[in-house]
Amino acid sequence: MIIFVTVWISSLVSPALLYLSIHHQNYYLAAAIIFATTCAYLPWEKGTVSKYATAVIRCNPLYYKNCTSLFQTASSLPYEPENPRTKNKTKPNFYAVHPHGAFCLGWSILFSSPKMTSVRFCFSPALYMSPFFRLWSRLCGNPGRADKPSMVKYMKRKENVALPPGGFEEATLTSEHHDRVYIKKRVGFVKLALQYGYDIVPVYCFGENATYSNVQGAWKLRLKMNSFGIPAILTFGAWFLPLLPKRSKYGLYVVCGDALKLPTIENPTREEVKVWHDKYMAALVKVFEDHKCDAYGEEEGKTKKLELW
Repeated sequence: MIIFVTVWISSLVSPALLYLSIHHQNYYLAAAIIFATTCAYLPWEKGTVSKYATAVIRCNPLYYKNCTSLFQTASSLPYEPENPRTKNKTKPNFYAVHPHGAFCLGWSILFSSPKMTSVRFCFSPALYMSPFFRLWSRLCGNPGRADKPSMVKYMKRKENVALPPGGFEEATLTSEHHDRVYIKKRVGFVKLALQYGYDIVPVYCFGENATYSNVQGAWKLRLKMNSFGIPAILTFGAWFLPLLPKRSKYGLYVVCGDALKLPTIENPTREEVKVWHDKYMAALVKVFEDHKCDAYGEEEGKTKKLELW
């Protein structure tokens, strides 16, 4: 988490750092910034450095004693023609990951998973274009941009893709006492899946909402801020270092459900998109209901409900 935030902030201030380093004649620092920025945008293949970078971001069992991911069936796995477990698949997968949470820890688990190396994880364009974060994410996984033109490009190439459709709104709504997803108005990913011939895999990370406290209320104002691309989340993590997530009793349990098999419709109507969006929401609820007792325990799991906003 500390590495993530440090890389992100240093990316945002990198132009100022470069100017100051040149102004104060610190040419070694200037050269390092230019070198890292150049590496972020050059084409290169992963190697030894990537192996160690990926190992760093994987979940530490000393911090989360329960940190697992589950792929329900072969349909939950990424489409890879050379993989015998997915030889019967004919379509790539679109992984819709919930909940976003404060810092997308479930997303990070999947991003660094050896089973997901063929999946294009689509980040906010502002994050992906910032040089140091771009370099770091390229070392650790297979990142991309979450804007529509980029998504269309990936999907035309039939790449497996992943996206947290709830976005900033889902992060804003996060509560350590409630399981919530922001999905009722998010239909664009379903339309793209129909147009380009994708199956959708509903993914839910149990325990994500318990990693940080978040101030509740004033939803109308905060969701309006989200519509302008402004995060509206006020979080607090571990007592000894609020930036770090809490060590909740639930840990993190990421479940990739069965793929929802969609038809290919080049120009789907609004009604057709709604039909399949409703089916997706039902599939997501089913993943939650089927695994909530495994994640929260038998007694507590019975009382848990997934809120659809």
